[in-house]
Formats: sequence, C-alpha cells, structure tokens
Amino acid sequence: MISFDTKFFPAELAARAEALLPKAHKALLAIRDHSCLGGEATGWFDWPRQRGQALWREVKEYTQKLDVYYDAVVVVGIGGSYLGTRAVADALGHEYAVAFAKTGKNARRPVLAYAGNHLSEAGLVELLDLLEDRQPIINVISKSGTTTEPAVHFRILRNYMEKRFGKAEAARRIVATTDREKGALRQLAQENGYKTFEVPDDVGGRYSVLTAVGLVPLSLAGFDCEALLAGADSVFKELREGDAEGHPVLRYAACRNAAYEAGKKIEMLATGEPKLRNLIEWWKQLFGESEGKNGKGLFPAGLVFTTDLHSMGQYVQEGERHLLETFLMIEHPTATAQDGTNVERRIRVPHGGGDLDGLAYLEQRFVGDINDAALTATKVAHADGGVPALSVSIPRLDEHALGALFAFFEAACGVSGAVLGVNPYDQPGVEAYKKNLFGLLGKPGFEALGQGLRKRL
Repeated sequence: MISFDTKFFPAELAARAEALLPKAHKALLAIRDHSCLGGEATGWFDWPRQRGQALWREVKEYTQKLDVYYDAVVVVGIGGSYLGTRAVADALGHEYAVAFAKTGKNARRPVLAYAGNHLSEAGLVELLDLLEDRQPIINVISKSGTTTEPAVHFRILRNYMEKRFGKAEAARRIVATTDREKGALRQLAQENGYKTFEVPDDVGGRYSVLTAVGLVPLSLAGFDCEALLAGADSVFKELREGDAEGHPVLRYAACRNAAYEAGKKIEMLATGEPKLRNLIEWWKQLFGESEGKNGKGLFPAGLVFTTDLHSMGQYVQEGERHLLETFLMIEHPTATAQDGTNVERRIRVPHGGGDLDGLAYLEQRFVGDINDAALTATKVAHADGGVPALSVSIPRLDEHALGALFAFFEAACGVSGAVLGVNPYDQPGVEAYKKNLFGLLGKPGFEALGQGLRKRL
C-alpha cells in the first residue's frame, strides 16, 4: 500500500539511518506492548482492530437513524479535533462543492465547515452567513469543553441553533464528542440531551483521526469510514505481526533521526497535489507537537508543488543547508466528481494551432504526467543542491490510502520520538500562551499574571 524510497538520501545519512534501525525496532516493540515512555497514550496503535470496527458500527447506526435533514456539517474543534477530518474532506471532496447547487448532482454529500480553530470574528460571521442558507448539524469536539477557541465558537453556535430551531430541534442537530465521564461539554450534553461519542482517554488529539473524533463528522459527510479504517489496519497489521524489522515506518523514522543528528533542522513534507494541503497541516501538528520539546526536534514545514517552487523554490535550492525534504507521491491521479465519487478523470494538453507559447512538445500529454515529471525534476534538483530527499508513495487518493497514511505517520512519529529521546504523547509547551491569554482577558485566578503582562506591553 505505502512504498518508501531513499534513492536521493545520501549514502552517509543512509548509513546513519541503518545504524538507528535496531533502536527504532525496539521503540516499535515498546509501542506495541504500551511499555514506552507515554505508553498510557498509545491506544491509537492497532486502533481499527482493537476498537475501531466496533465504534464504526455505532457511528454508522447513528448516522443512518438520524431523523433530521441536513446539508452542512460544522466541525467545532481545534488541533487534532479537526485537522484529520479536514485532511480527508479536502483530499477527497470537490474543491468547489460549496458553490454547487444543494440538490441534484451534489446532493450526495453535505458541505463540511469548520469552527473553533481560530478566534477570527470575521471568520465566524461568514460561517453564520453560510449556515443561514443551509440546514446544519453541529459536531462539537473537545475533551474538556473549556478550550477557549472551540468553547467560544460553540457557545455562539449553540445560541444560533436554539434561536433558529428551538431548543428541542437544536438538541437533535448537535452531537458532542467529549470525555466519557467528566468535563463541561459532557455535562452540557447531558443537560441538553445531545448525542455523544467518546474521546478515548488513551489517545491524544493529534493521534485521534480514526476515533470518533474523525469518524463521526466524516460519516455525517458521506465518506467511506470503513475503507479508512481498513487502510489503517493494513499498516498496523504489518507492524503487529512478526518483528517488522526494515518496515518503511521504521526506515522513515530512522532516516529522520539520522538527518537530525547530521545537523538538519527542518523537514519539509512536499506534494504535487494541492488537495493534500491539509494532510500536510495534520502531519505538521503530529510531528511538531510530538517531537518539539526539550530543545529537540525537526521543525515540520510543508510545500505544495509546483506552486511553491515559484515562491520557496529558490531558498530550498540554494539557501541554508539545514533541510530534509520528504515527498508525498500519488502513483495514479484521481479527481472528485460533483456527486462526491472518486474517479479517474484525465485532461490532455490540446493542440494550440501554433506554438506561440512554446508548448507544442506537450500536446496530447496528460497534465498529471507533466506534474509527475515536475516532481521528479524537483527532487533531483534539490538533491543535487544538497537537500536529502525521501519519498512516501500511495497508489491512489482514496479513503483506504488515506487511512494507511494516517497509520504510517502516527506509527513513524511514535517511533521517531522515542529514538529522539522525548515523550511523543505530551505537549506541556502549549499551555504557556493559554495562561497569558487568561491573564490578558481577566479570567478569575489569573489577574496578577494579567497585570504583569500589561506592564510589559
């Protein structure tokens, strides 16, 4: 399903990576038996087989029995509470779905919208404008229910829904994914009769896309969650059976650490498919939040080619040589039809009736083939310029392949963090800005901090 290539990874770094493979393998074994540092948060490993299929049956039953009409799903959450969902929806949804008519060809799949991942007032106003012309369902995702961004947005959206539909109808249109037993959102859901799903205690947000965090909104939006889980299981099966020595997951983790030990500071995940832009955003959170601690870790960045070759290409080619580049490749290009189905639709460069643009040599070639050639040319050029390159490839862009990618990167991140010597499952640094925010806004208990901050401004 997933292939890994090190053809443009320098020999000296490849030798370093080879020496790290035993350590990577040991880390995988510790993840498998949950004995690693942070092992209490490794419930994501082998999730589809252990709990995913049973959860999917519950989610599927809920969506099939839902007795309200809806044509929009609003996902309220931040970080891992929405990035995985958005990665799938943007990769497999039609770029211009929101512009199509709500009936006819586009009736199969409701529009997905996102809230609670920023504090932009303008963005929230425009979301409410969209909802005025739609019949929405709100899926609020928060373990505690008190994280500032989603909590503020959900309070506003809940008020909007109750004013528009009445409390009883609004309650049928709100589903909460939260802690199993405690927290503000759990209490609110119980008081108002919202349908609820669980955020697992042993799965951190950035590893949670295959849990109810991702399955509920993706199911509501009409994506094939069964295939998503099957794709992930295909990778976990390879990792749980046998010793898995030499598996692409271990090789990728070892190569990343070899590059870091050699002085590389930034890893760029690059793709030639703009529909994968938010898959890169998901990957950035996964590795940034998992490894960026104790003064360590590659900085995860993303590039979409060929677009970014005309903005960042010069730096990558000739800037500071502290870069590692991983190419995310799709072997067979596909597109999304207006009805939401994933099909192979190809476009050739037509005859131009002349050669004023100098493109006669490209006539009758598929645009996707030109794109593949551009990626290969870029990989060679960057490698020649001193940027070591890795490649992770999937056969096609569909739910099965995306599920496999999620499992691949989650496992690689867990292994890589262990090799690096950090706990890949905590994130103590994210609390610093929150405390400052509470102080500046006058939250009870943070007044003294706020006074001190204002003196500094």
